[in-house]
Amino acid sequence: MKNVHKVESDAGFEVLPGKAIFSTGELAKICHVTKHTIISAIDKGDLRVSRTPGGHNRIRREDALSFMKKHNLLPENVGGIKILVVDDKSFVRDIMEQVFEGEGYSIIHACNGYEAGKLAERERPDLILLDILLPDIDGRDVCRHIREEKFGKDCRILAVTALKDPEEVEAIFAAGIDDYIAKPFSIEQLREKVEALLTI
Repeated sequence: MKNVHKVESDAGFEVLPGKAIFSTGELAKICHVTKHTIISAIDKGDLRVSRTPGGHNRIRREDALSFMKKHNLLPENVGGIKILVVDDKSFVRDIMEQVFEGEGYSIIHACNGYEAGKLAERERPDLILLDILLPDIDGRDVCRHIREEKFGKDCRILAVTALKDPEEVEAIFAAGIDDYIAKPFSIEQLREKVEALLTI
């Protein structure tokens, strides 16, 4: 794998197309994130931009590279991000796989808590999308088990659940998750949650 210096020196061919200036939409596509994520970074002062006379944001090549390196969004890093999808419903796993593989992530999936624990230990995913109401083991117990392992300290866990009662949500966070999304949700909402966790 190329190191960051090599990637940056060859950026015109491997990281960014042969351009000096990029729009927010262009950079979002290169980084495999939503345009909203790029605009949010601009609003927070995390990404430097200039404005056209018409009020459009334009991002210089060096500022784009700096932003991509800071948030591990260089192609070699994006392609290496592994997501474990844990859900007993095959159609949910299939939808998530289609969405995130299409954005350059590596997807593995499990249909129950036991399989999730084994895959997490073997594959060491960067992020786990964890259904809480699994048929064999409660998702909270799966989360606790993963957190007890050395590899689980750095793994991000997003609970995907139909539970909405404040006490139940509190119990989910107490088990060690980083964030949760309540069913039903849109693909865009899920993308935003995933991107936020992967850029922490």
